Amino acid sequence: MIFTNFREIDKLGRIVISKDIRRHLNIHAGDVLQINAEGESIIIKKAEKKCLFCNADENLVELDGKSVCRDCVEKLRALT
Repeated sequence: MIFTNFREIDKLGRIVISKDIRRHLNIHAGDVLQINAEGESIIIKKAEKKCLFCNADENLVELDGKSVCRDCVEKLRALT
């Protein structure tokens, strides 16, 4: 299914992503979106969770709303 909306950019440069699109893409308040420009297009997608320190995308745990891999957690423990 293709979702199409037309939205006006407000004075602060913001747009609203409609509820049906957010629901379809499982996007919730507080999620991080990646915004890219390619030629004349803007591409917005849900950002992949990666480790704050090494950018690993596996074995992640949440720490105060940030993703950290288990290897980096162990390295941090070794520092104390």
